Amino acid sequence: MALVIEGEERIAAPLQKVWEALNDPEVLKATIPGCQSLEMK
Repeated sequence: MALVIEGEERIAAPLQKVWEALNDPEVLKATIPGCQSLEMK
């Protein structure tokens, strides 16, 4: 199953911190409503 996310959001944080958070499975999982597990490849 693929996840497709569209749209734009401005985040008031340094780019590096945002990129690190988006690549942290626990942080990313917490941002997806109803997500119970997440597998990063």
